[in-house]
Amino acid sequence: MILAVNKPPGISSFDVIRIFKKKNGFKSKVGHAGTLDPFAEGLLILLTDEDTKRFEEFQQYPKTYLAGVKLGWKSNTLDIEGKLEKGQINEFNQSQLKEKLKNFIGQIEQKIPAFSAAKFKGKPLYKYALEGKKVKKTKPTRIYDIQLISQLRSLVYLRFKVSSGTYIRQLCIDIFKSLGIDCFVFYLKREAIGEITLEQTNRIENLSPTKLKTLAL
Repeated sequence: MILAVNKPPGISSFDVIRIFKKKNGFKSKVGHAGTLDPFAEGLLILLTDEDTKRFEEFQQYPKTYLAGVKLGWKSNTLDIEGKLEKGQINEFNQSQLKEKLKNFIGQIEQKIPAFSAAKFKGKPLYKYALEGKKVKKTKPTRIYDIQLISQLRSLVYLRFKVSSGTYIRQLCIDIFKSLGIDCFVFYLKREAIGEITLEQTNRIENLSPTKLKTLAL
């Protein structure tokens, strides 16, 4: 079974699996094709039984995100869940921002955020961060497209189409850092994985057997 879920903010990807298993009395294997942070919302794909072996297949699909960015503030986790403090902000116009966005299109070597589950010497980076230790680690990723959706004073919305595993938080920080501006991501929604979109998702309250919609893939 493969199904798409519209994860609400405030719960983890594992919570979605737990809710699905409880509502369906499901005892077999269940996994997901790409984690969403608890503060994020949007498309989460669940794989069950033999379909859990198709994880790598979904990792090949590009992913589309809508991100809301708050300018002039910093967060130690790069998002709204971290410790916030005032940061630097400079004036810019939309033409300048659009020019900067072009510099991030293509294959890039991305810094992995300190507060992430990526491992260094077998230990998650966030544990080093909590100990006050800095570990620099990067990974290759591909940015297919970036669109400026809107800007209202210090709030900016950007849409990204990226390869799997891209850190949208870090991408936003790097974009505005190139303009001399501190920021953090306060909103994040995954809108698509390949050709699968939010229109094909199950709402969290509809994960019961009588209302469940599965994907024929």
